[in-house]
Amino acid sequence: MKKNSYIMFLFFVFLLIPGSGLFSQSSIIDTTFNGIGIVDTLNSTAVDYKSRPGILQLETGENENLARGKFAYIFYQGTLPADTGSRNALRLLDNNFSSPSYIQFPPLNLGGENGSYVMVDLQAVRTVKKVSLFTLGNNLNLRIRAFSVFAGEDSITMEKVYTETDNQIASPVANFNPIIARYIKLVVDVIPQNNATVITELQVFGEGFLPQGIYTSAVRTLPKNVNFGSVEYTGNRPAGTGIYFSFRSGSTPVVDTNWSNWSDEVTESGSLFSVFEPRGFLQYRVRLTTGVLVSPEIDEVRINYDTLNVVSTTDASISPQFSQVLREETFSLLLNAQFLPGDRGIDTITISTPSPAQLSGITINGQPAAYSSRVSASFITIAFNTTITTNAEIVIRLLTTPFQAVNPYRMTVSSKLVSDNPQRVDSKSSEQVEAWSIVTVGVPEKLIIRTTASPNPFTPNNDGRNDETYFQFFLGNIGEPGEYIGGQTRKLTIKIYDLTGRLVRDLYDSYDKAAAFISDNSIAWDGRDNGGRTVKPGVYLYQIYVESDNGGESVTKTVVVAY
Repeated sequence: MKKNSYIMFLFFVFLLIPGSGLFSQSSIIDTTFNGIGIVDTLNSTAVDYKSRPGILQLETGENENLARGKFAYIFYQGTLPADTGSRNALRLLDNNFSSPSYIQFPPLNLGGENGSYVMVDLQAVRTVKKVSLFTLGNNLNLRIRAFSVFAGEDSITMEKVYTETDNQIASPVANFNPIIARYIKLVVDVIPQNNATVITELQVFGEGFLPQGIYTSAVRTLPKNVNFGSVEYTGNRPAGTGIYFSFRSGSTPVVDTNWSNWSDEVTESGSLFSVFEPRGFLQYRVRLTTGVLVSPEIDEVRINYDTLNVVSTTDASISPQFSQVLREETFSLLLNAQFLPGDRGIDTITISTPSPAQLSGITINGQPAAYSSRVSASFITIAFNTTITTNAEIVIRLLTTPFQAVNPYRMTVSSKLVSDNPQRVDSKSSEQVEAWSIVTVGVPEKLIIRTTASPNPFTPNNDGRNDETYFQFFLGNIGEPGEYIGGQTRKLTIKIYDLTGRLVRDLYDSYDKAAAFISDNSIAWDGRDNGGRTVKPGVYLYQIYVESDNGGESVTKTVVVAY
């Protein structure tokens, strides 16, 4: 009995040892969404966090124009207006009541006819009960004389909900019994002889929940700089509704330019999110959506974090930072890691690679490191044999071919003690480009570069060896990007022909931006034609084609099928 008591005593002592890690997991927990220090009211819109205590949901809005910013088109009976801009039905939904934001229907003496209509797609099923129309400049001569309103859940089987046979005002309102609908059709029943009918705005109102709302929390202060983990939430997400979380973090209680941008949205409870780490301040944002008649609801938000960091301070950069586009080169990715007592230490580094890369060596403080690695087309994972717990300069050598305007090599570090919560590495930024990014210069001579088929020949006989060939190539920048990361997409196709020029297989047809179609991203051909039949042995042509402003560019080479 004394022995068991002694063991229990040692166990509780271990729990209380600073740095043991068992009490390092903590959470921000919100079960109410209203109040000082809880909500950022200035940046929260169209959400209701007051009417039902402890529940966050979409706001209801009888005064919300459901048609604003949605989609519409016009069907004309008779002659179209000469002014093409006045045929653009989207002008009715832009909340602009002045010229030139209007549409018109020509009078009878210019070929107009009764029965023209506007179809509005609310892009969600709503309960609607009112349509308001506005005449340009409140000019009665341009008013709509007679009209009907139809509503329905599709654009075919619609119900007439309102008719006006003799309208005498510039801004008529059609009130009708509430109806569930996605589509609203306004039919112009009467066209005057000499005056055009000119409408500047069409508004739709209803009841029930608004289609989208944003809840933004107040900035939360953590007990210290922490390593953020996952978000969990409870509530109700009916079919047709959505819940989307995003986050940002910083080192000051007021959001400034040194804070991270809003993270990519996550929707599943338990998801990890990426922000600057470790940091002492956090803010979250929830986007609620519905395309049906009900709202999603949240009754608890839990943001998990770890008060013991993997490492206290990091800074990553790559050298050289400027490189000729589509030139294979060796780069040094430098990670400077500074530790404080209690940090867990680095066991693993994960690198996101914008183009496939080969790992050619690692040093720690100038000495070769002992490690194992796993390399894929998009990631490199490095596991060190010994945990790094003291200040270190880690240099990772990569052989790669940068092809984008900006090629970021983002990094996370993790500890085997909490392997499911990696910590993002910092990288200084200059002119919106982080120091771990390779910036390409020059213009590639071709858009399609370094095209190969491997293996070549290949033997598609289902014996498990060389049954497929893989087409590998780089697709260079095909349009000057409007921002640093991103690019214009163009149609890319790969076709297989026999030597007579007969099409054998449409292998690939998609819209793509600059990409490295190599390694895991290469395009496989299994030796079958469009009918699913294995082709005969022989020499075949494969043609890779991309649309471009100069009429398109293609590369044609041979691949051999053998048995």
